[in-house]
Amino acid sequence: MNRSQIDPALAQQVKDASILIVDDNPSNVDLLREILSHDGYRQVRGETDPRKVPDLCAAEPFDLLLIDIRMPHMSGFDLMERLKPIFGDDYVPILVLTAQTDQETRRKSLELGANDFLTKPFIAWELLHRVRNMVEIRKLYRRAAEQNRELEHRVSERTAELSDALEAARKADRAKLDFLAVMSHELRTPLNSIIGFADVLAGEGMGKLGHPDYLEYVKLIEESGRSLLTMVNNILDYTRGSTGSIEIQESDVNIPQLLTGCADMLAPKAAGKRLTLAVHPCPAFRMRIDRRRLREMVLNLLDNAVKFTPTGGHVAVAVEDRGNFVGLTVRDDGPGIPAELMGRIFNPFTQAERSLVRQHEGVGLGLPIVRRFAELHGGGVEIDSAPGRGTAVTILLPKDRLLEG
Repeated sequence: MNRSQIDPALAQQVKDASILIVDDNPSNVDLLREILSHDGYRQVRGETDPRKVPDLCAAEPFDLLLIDIRMPHMSGFDLMERLKPIFGDDYVPILVLTAQTDQETRRKSLELGANDFLTKPFIAWELLHRVRNMVEIRKLYRRAAEQNRELEHRVSERTAELSDALEAARKADRAKLDFLAVMSHELRTPLNSIIGFADVLAGEGMGKLGHPDYLEYVKLIEESGRSLLTMVNNILDYTRGSTGSIEIQESDVNIPQLLTGCADMLAPKAAGKRLTLAVHPCPAFRMRIDRRRLREMVLNLLDNAVKFTPTGGHVAVAVEDRGNFVGLTVRDDGPGIPAELMGRIFNPFTQAERSLVRQHEGVGLGLPIVRRFAELHGGGVEIDSAPGRGTAVTILLPKDRLLEG
């Protein structure tokens, strides 16, 4: 089976190739043109003055050049040098035809860009064989280059589409965050009023309530209001952190003292579930930290631990050395986080519960807020958890925030 049977389209393209013969001897040009034309090549051009060739190549994309070496006015070597910047990244094969057989001529021809070398006098079938090989490679290169350009065009179009989609998603996300921020801000005022008036009623400072159950109802209103206000504040904190509108207010903070204070705040909630809540002792040290943000981070982790740890369990807070970071770890012996949730546990509004009927309150912003605040301090958050062996969440704070003394 010959090559034309393998790829008829390529065989046709080979015969349509544009070939330029450069030789100062008109007889050689005519001979080469005759041989090539007889074999079916339809676009064969000859030029006896090598000085005209650069302009010809700049004006017309030839598929193959047959160049003699010894020519007046400009040698084949000089011509190949002149053609390099014209061809640029395009692949245009050059077949050198010369009567010189020395190794230096071969070496220099190949160094200057020649792809093959044929010594005069040549045999017609050998010339045709080499011409066909070189033109086939040229056509395959052009085909690959066109496919590559088409692919690049498609990739460019797809990239532009994805970029537009990403920008639209960012705008939608920003609109969502802006809405949540406005909504959260607007809800705080009426909630504070509800909590405040409920507190006044519960204190019965202006007289006894008419029915004994009213006092219990008022306390429930106040508790529910405070719970809702906490959720609203969490949403507001998250939206502010996401839009970069939070600035940390650094101060000198006694870390063990802050951890103990946070544990004391959660102690009543832990006692209600008969949990053991302990802070592991450590030497006193201070860091340059936003006290309110760090307190909120620790309280979020403790609240999660108490919330998800079953009755009779244990929750512990410890300070750990984590290389370049100080680790503040809250560890519990609760159910752990399912593997399928670990990859998105820091996504906002994600709850570590698979049941459609959630058993615990909250909007799933605790861990995202903790990570956001930790990152604002140059740190991060690590989670070690698996079903059946509890959860340990560590706030990482850079050691360069440590204060002397």
